[in-house]
Amino acid sequence: MMKKPELLAPVGDWDSLVAAVENGADAVYMGSDLFSARAYATNFSEEELEEAIDFVHIRGVKAYVTVNTLIKDSEFEDAIDLLYQICNMGADAVIVQDIGLLSEALQAYPELPLHASTQMTAHNIPSVELLAEMGVKRIVLSREMSFESIKNLKETCGIEIEVFVHGALCICYSGQCLMSSMIGGRSGNRGYCAQPCRRKYELTKNGQEIETPGDYLLSPQDLCAASMIPELIEAGVDSFKIEGRMKRPEYVAGVVRMYRTFIDRYVESPESYYVSEDEIEDLMQLFNRGFTSAYLEGQDRGMMSRENPANRGLELGKVIGYNRNYGQVRVKLQRALKQGDGISIGETGIHATTIYRNGKRIKEAFPGDIVEISSPMVENEKFVFKTSDFSQIDTLQKTYTSPHPLRKIPVDIEARIKVGNPIEIRMKDTDSLSVQVSSDFDVEEAKSRPMDSEKIEEQLRKLGNTIFEASSINVEIEGNVFVPLKALNNLRNEAAEILAEKRAESSHRACELYILPEFSIDYSEEVPSLSVAVSSFKGAEEAVLGGANTIYFDYPISPVDFKRARFLCQEHRCRLYLFTPRICMDSEMADVLKVFEMAVECDGIIASNAGVLNLAHQRGIPVIADSPLNVFNSYSSSFLKGKGSVMSTVSPELTLEEINEIAMSFESEAIVEGRLELMVSEYCLLAELLGCSGPSESICKKARYEFVDEKGFSFPVITDEHCRTHILNSKKLSMLGKLQDIIDAGVRSIRIDARWDEDDIMGVTSAYRKALDAGKMVERKGKIYTRGHYYRGVL
Repeated sequence: MMKKPELLAPVGDWDSLVAAVENGADAVYMGSDLFSARAYATNFSEEELEEAIDFVHIRGVKAYVTVNTLIKDSEFEDAIDLLYQICNMGADAVIVQDIGLLSEALQAYPELPLHASTQMTAHNIPSVELLAEMGVKRIVLSREMSFESIKNLKETCGIEIEVFVHGALCICYSGQCLMSSMIGGRSGNRGYCAQPCRRKYELTKNGQEIETPGDYLLSPQDLCAASMIPELIEAGVDSFKIEGRMKRPEYVAGVVRMYRTFIDRYVESPESYYVSEDEIEDLMQLFNRGFTSAYLEGQDRGMMSRENPANRGLELGKVIGYNRNYGQVRVKLQRALKQGDGISIGETGIHATTIYRNGKRIKEAFPGDIVEISSPMVENEKFVFKTSDFSQIDTLQKTYTSPHPLRKIPVDIEARIKVGNPIEIRMKDTDSLSVQVSSDFDVEEAKSRPMDSEKIEEQLRKLGNTIFEASSINVEIEGNVFVPLKALNNLRNEAAEILAEKRAESSHRACELYILPEFSIDYSEEVPSLSVAVSSFKGAEEAVLGGANTIYFDYPISPVDFKRARFLCQEHRCRLYLFTPRICMDSEMADVLKVFEMAVECDGIIASNAGVLNLAHQRGIPVIADSPLNVFNSYSSSFLKGKGSVMSTVSPELTLEEINEIAMSFESEAIVEGRLELMVSEYCLLAELLGCSGPSESICKKARYEFVDEKGFSFPVITDEHCRTHILNSKKLSMLGKLQDIIDAGVRSIRIDARWDEDDIMGVTSAYRKALDAGKMVERKGKIYTRGHYYRGVL
């Protein structure tokens, strides 16, 4: 029998909660005021959160709570306390990003199911196996995975998987973006993303601007997997997730209703599944930047929304003139327009509050009509788009504002009415929860016309504004009874109210508050080790001669370069670690295993994703946990140490003070020099812009390409061997002049990252070597550098 997937809806406020439930969601996900990856959503206070969980449980819907941000050591106790409250509230699961919080929560509250957030970047089988072994119930997969990889992962791992089917896309792998953080201090990993991908950029080649189709070069279209419901169900996806906790409730209502239809349609008749053009237009009318299947069918080369990063709506008509005297644009319509509809002309968004046809004010116009609409000057614009439909919004609003619930829970009702005894009413729901109520009076014998079972059944069926509906009613009458209708109605309503309370309370738990473990101090005042990350043997040689203690050789490394680097490091008593890729799909894992074979002949590997970490641990290969694993607290370091990590590279979003809290107990490394990688994207951003056909052509390797923002900052763009895009920070990080502050933070190692720029590696390494050995701090000269977040931190 086909398994019906769960339909999971986003909830940013109470109206959206009701909208999701009333339009067919099987589950909802929502955030508290604390530690939510959508910090700009309204979210829920502690009291509201409990009320919301009870609300959905009464109606047979599951509630998942997001605690899906990175947690600082100073916040960890509050996060554990929040999970304690959520556990007692009876939430069906908590969605978590932070690996430290995840590991502690599994110990703290084993009765509370945990889901691994898409922010954990789980995109290969070994990463999913690691999370499953920890005790995670469900994995929210990276949005970059294809049907085939999802299916293979499900068949191999068996764990519950959740996949996004509709809504906004990030151009960067979720959990791997530092762009908002580095540009403006608003961390996407902490829920404060400022969406720099939706801003304008120019593309330059060797410093010269290249003409591009649009200005929004990093802005993806929206995901719409409506036509791919069959493949996703057959792949074994357990939950279909809709993005949109920042969206308005009408959007939630409309998208949930539509996907409820799609799922039910396929389950009822797989062979005749379809999605109509009208249905897609309804979805587009709610919100769209253009629709794409993204990566589900393999990389979609047309998934970017480069001309407009905002809601496109639907094309309404063409501009045929502008009346300066009246401030009206003349439009020939190709679809209907009503008073109150939202429209956009160029970058101007307005509501059609006044519509004229042939000089007469009207409330509605139709395809083919020529109308005049009050609008600012639009002489250079050709098209008008309808961004909201008044009738659609009105219909959807009624689904969550009506006092009559659409969603009903079937109940069986039994009534026993006997002269001389109290009335007894028993109500039982589909979860076998039942209540019984009795009248506070005895039934009298009827003096004239006794009440029959049909009349009583009619009254019991009137469940009105409650969330119940009668599926069966059984009435037993003994004697010629007289029952006041008001009393019967009150008893019926009392039974419904108590049953609703019982349904809410049935999920509540009595969890014990967890006391966090304390870590022993393992601080050393030794001079930190100096590591240098390089991408060539020449770079390694310069780093060694400059005084590096450790060489990190970038991925991929050829056998020849490995042998040369190993000999070099042995000769100079220098440690050698090999990088593994930040992103590694299952189809690419064989290449990583080749690195493992080399690693047994040196000191170990650098792991940037949980899957590679897991495989290395299984093989006993020493690992340095890299910064993309988002080490934000001591508990993350503790977990990674238990998985074979000899040292953890702390997140570049931490301050020196926050790093010190980790470094006092665990071997830690901080990056002090080089360009930080801000984004990694599965999408080859340069392919369309340059007309590149793929790795065999490699146009991107033949020049220096950069994205330049509106303030003139240039962000280097690198394309790797798998055509993934890596965007680097506009400024190089340098802590040379502040090195003592890094040393005082207690890290055991400092890293120069020269992989992206190998100019003067020997000179830079020598400067740090001298500063470490002599304690003399020297500022870098001649270029503009950044201190990153070491002093300012992030939201």
